[in-house]
Amino acid sequence: MKFFARFIFITAIIALMACSAFAGVSTLDDLKSAKVGVVRSSIAESLLRGIMIESQDKILTYNDLTTLFAGLKSGEVDAVVMDESPARFFMANETGLKILPETLESTYYGIAFKKGNTLRDDVNKALAELKEDGTLSTIISKYLHVDEPDPEAIEFNQGAEGGKLWVGCSAVFPPYEMRTDKGFAGIDIELCAAIAKKLNKELVVVDYRFSILPEALESGRIDMICSAFNITEEREKVMDFSEPYDADQQVILVLADK
Repeated sequence: MKFFARFIFITAIIALMACSAFAGVSTLDDLKSAKVGVVRSSIAESLLRGIMIESQDKILTYNDLTTLFAGLKSGEVDAVVMDESPARFFMANETGLKILPETLESTYYGIAFKKGNTLRDDVNKALAELKEDGTLSTIISKYLHVDEPDPEAIEFNQGAEGGKLWVGCSAVFPPYEMRTDKGFAGIDIELCAAIAKKLNKELVVVDYRFSILPEALESGRIDMICSAFNITEEREKVMDFSEPYDADQQVILVLADK
């Protein structure tokens, strides 16, 4: 009888210790004890590696948002860190998720070019005009409220006399870039279409895995990257950036019942 009572007591203590060891992610500090998912080579991964210095093995990287969210929903990770706008876009059609109040860092998006490419000057000029005449703000506002984008409504300026503008993106990051059975759509796609028209060029969008984009730029397979691409000091060492065209912040997304 004493043995049985002792067994029950020890079992209860072990269970209590297991529960107290990790009770889920509810604050930024909780990330240090959690398994956290990010898109591979994203700014979120870089930020997390600075926060979780002693638990790098708990950072799980995914190729895209689809597999990232699947990891969260299956319990493979306790939380994900990502840009707020895509998180809210996804949550509009998905229940059982929530964004925590604390954020990691505000970030700015820019268009990236190979070092020394003078195309950046032309794009900056076009970008300034699109900001000034309200086109950019109209595009951004449109995709923050649209449910079903219409790729066929985007003018790619086909047959333009100035040649082609090859743009790389990872088209699994709504509302910035997405791919449907009718073609590409999103904030970045429409922005690049507007820039191409200003430059009298035909827009050609090339879909790559996000982590491959820098290599595609360096090798000359694309002229520029426009893919909700954060401007960072590390990236500025190896590529040039346009002026920022949008801002977002890194948020923590968890299951709503955690």
